Amino acid sequence: MKNLFLVFALITSTAVSAQSNTAQVDPASSKVMWTASKLTGEHTGVVSVKAGSITETKGVLTAAEITIDMTGITCIDIESPGTNAKLVAHLKSEDFFDVEQFGTASFVSTAIEALSGVAAGKPNYRVTGDLTIKGITEPNTFDCLFWTSDGNARAAATFTFDRAQYDIKFRSSTFFPEVGDKIISDTVSLTFDIAAK
Repeated sequence: MKNLFLVFALITSTAVSAQSNTAQVDPASSKVMWTASKLTGEHTGVVSVKAGSITETKGVLTAAEITIDMTGITCIDIESPGTNAKLVAHLKSEDFFDVEQFGTASFVSTAIEALSGVAAGKPNYRVTGDLTIKGITEPNTFDCLFWTSDGNARAAATFTFDRAQYDIKFRSSTFFPEVGDKIISDTVSLTFDIAAK
């Protein structure tokens, strides 16, 4: 009876895995953009995608993870080379993401819910997962558009995180309420378009 149970478990496991497909993220075809704001404006840039995967089961999104190369952070809205380089260096410093010590950030899904009744081209999944920045992990939930085309998987979304939760203190009203009009918002927006095959 014990052997029969083991055979049944093996068959069941094989059948489930055969129904699932995990596609590896293609960094060259994927993009993550960031936007951070302050009282006098905002800045936007790109961070490099390092690796990741998207898993679907019978066409349904079931898991996803992505690793970001924080050493590749850029700014795309400042035209002056000197000013641009100064900002990027500051973002890489201990005041912000401390990329020398924390070279990567990541997101790993923990729960995914399909949304019903959504229009074509609109987010069709609600994704919950763990966002890790500077070695600190916090939960995050956002709506995501997922689709497949020619055997490739794509996922796109915009979500926000609170930088104060990740010990990013520079000109934060959470830590320094007296900074006045030099305050930088704690809310950072990330927009991603991830391709996997």
